[in-house]
Amino acid sequence: MRKNRPSFFIVLLIILLPIIIYPYQANAGQAGVGVINVPPKYGYIRVEEQGDYVRVYLNISDYNSWADVYNVTVTLENYGKKLSTFVFQQYKDFDSFVESNEFSETPKKSHLLDTKKCFFEKSTEQETIDQRCDIAIRFVFQKTFFTGLSIVINDRAGSAPAEAYIYYNSEESLRSGNTLVIPWIGVQLTLSLPPYLLDIIAIILATLGVMYYLKKTGIREKRKKTYKKIS
Repeated sequence: MRKNRPSFFIVLLIILLPIIIYPYQANAGQAGVGVINVPPKYGYIRVEEQGDYVRVYLNISDYNSWADVYNVTVTLENYGKKLSTFVFQQYKDFDSFVESNEFSETPKKSHLLDTKKCFFEKSTEQETIDQRCDIAIRFVFQKTFFTGLSIVINDRAGSAPAEAYIYYNSEESLRSGNTLVIPWIGVQLTLSLPPYLLDIIAIILATLGVMYYLKKTGIREKRKKTYKKIS
């Protein structure tokens, strides 16, 4: 009887292993791969101008599953100054597990974000790790003048935020159809004029914008002082 004990334990181990391993695999398939303190990552970031709107496409992966993404923010900046922040909020707060999936804008008075055109899609595929962890988000806002986009992903796991910054040349946004944008005050003007007059006005406004920027940053005065020292 004593000689049969090792065989008995081996058989028992073979029976118990599938029972222990199967639930772990099932949970991993539902909630990503369970990686601790790994921040979310960007699959891709794409910015497109379509008509009078700018669209920001984000593909995000969180190895603890997309359910760990708390919120995603996109902040428009003009030479370092914050203009407006767009938010995709998956949960109302860190303690809540009820999804809200809301788009909002701060400050609200800007009225740039078009929440009806914004979109999100959470992956339902389970074949690969990325498929289990992906979430696609689209922010859509009215065309305006800005020089950069600051994008931040915050997750519920407490890991460091995933940050990205995109320098953006929106000089072409100064004119869209019969709409002109005055960049230094953020005003849009809709004019009914011949195309060549709109082009001339756009060039004048762009020149004034450059002069305003040089005056604001003090570059022109610095050059004058340098020239005086040399002469």
